[in-house]
Amino acid sequence: MTARLLHLLAGLSGRERLLIALMVFVALPLGLTQGVAVPLLARQDAARAALAEAGALQDWLRHRQSELAMLPAPDSDLGGTAPAGLRALEDALIAAGLRGSLVTLTNPSGASVSLRFAGISFTGLMPWLDGVESRMGYRVTGLRLARGAAPDLVDAEIQLEPLP
Repeated sequence: MTARLLHLLAGLSGRERLLIALMVFVALPLGLTQGVAVPLLARQDAARAALAEAGALQDWLRHRQSELAMLPAPDSDLGGTAPAGLRALEDALIAAGLRGSLVTLTNPSGASVSLRFAGISFTGLMPWLDGVESRMGYRVTGLRLARGAAPDLVDAEIQLEPLP
C-alpha cells in the first residue's frame, strides 16, 4: 500500500505535491480542530455555566431554608381535628363577609360539602378558601369559577371533602 502511494505521489507534479502537503498539514488539522476540539470546548463552557447556575440555585435554596426556619411551626393538631360542621362553615363565611353571596350550602353525602356563590368578590373568596384546610378541616376537591358581572366578582362552585 505504501509503495502504491509513493508511486502515485511520484507521478504528480511539484505543484500537485505541494497542494497535497498543504491539505495534509493544514486543512486536515484545521478540520479536526473545527470538528472535534471546538464542539468539546463549547460543551465544556456550557457545563461550566450549568455548574455556576446550579451553585446559584443552591445558594438561593439555602437562603430560602433559613427564611423557612424563621417561620412559626405549623399547628401539630390540625390533622387530628374533625371537619367543621355546616354551621361553623357558615360562621366563617359571615366572619369573612362572604355570607351575602352564598346561594347554597349543602351536605349531600354527609361528609362532603358543596357551596355555590353568585357575585362574590374573588379577592375576598380566595383568602377564605386558603384557610379552609388549616382552620376548618376540609380540603378543596372541586372549584369552578365563572366571571361575574363586574370586575373582581365571580360565580363559584366549591366542593369540600373532610381531611383524612
